[in-house]
Amino acid sequence: MSTLQKLFQLRKALDEYEHELGMSHLSEVEKAVLSYITHNATSTITAIKNDPYFEKYSLSTIKRAVGALLGQEIIRSDQSMEDKRAMNLSYAVKN
Repeated sequence: MSTLQKLFQLRKALDEYEHELGMSHLSEVEKAVLSYITHNATSTITAIKNDPYFEKYSLSTIKRAVGALLGQEIIRSDQSMEDKRAMNLSYAVKN
């Protein structure tokens, strides 16, 4: 199996997982931001933007993705106790 065939298999598997998790309707950047937030204890827009993975995205694109996720109540935003200017982002666990 060639490297490109393996890459396609990975993409198919990722698509299936995202469908199972109910993430199919999200844009690619929204999925990436959500994944970042769920895997980092402290997430802020600044932290996301400073991660090398997100270099290809503008700050406004990241802010729009965060806004969309907040609007759908997939994530939540709480004021940081350490820095009152910062907003900590976290996955909004639904009961």
